[in-house]
Amino acid sequence: MLIFVTEVYILPAMKKPLPLETSAAGRKVLERLIQVGPFLPASLTVTRTRCGNPRCRCAREGAIHETALLTWKEDGKTRTRHVPVELRGEVAQWIAEWRKLKNLIERMARPNGSSCRPAK
Repeated sequence: MLIFVTEVYILPAMKKPLPLETSAAGRKVLERLIQVGPFLPASLTVTRTRCGNPRCRCAREGAIHETALLTWKEDGKTRTRHVPVELRGEVAQWIAEWRKLKNLIERMARPNGSSCRPAK
């Protein structure tokens, strides 16, 4: 069984010095951003299902096969692919890195949003 992941993202190594005007909190976020590994904006779910083989015991006994599914949005459509057992750990790590990156982006954007509010 093959899995086709169309896009796994890797951030380029950042070796530039941090800007002097960056706050201490901002520098911490940037340092964590540099350490983000390959990431995949998707979700991984593990479920139990029937395989579809009429001779298999799952046809008589119910849903007993465990399967992992990778789900993501592409061109406005939800896409889903099976993830083989041997790749589940690696795919889960890519998704965890995506969540870390998303969290860092939100932390970086917070100060920008507060500067747009009118002063009281």
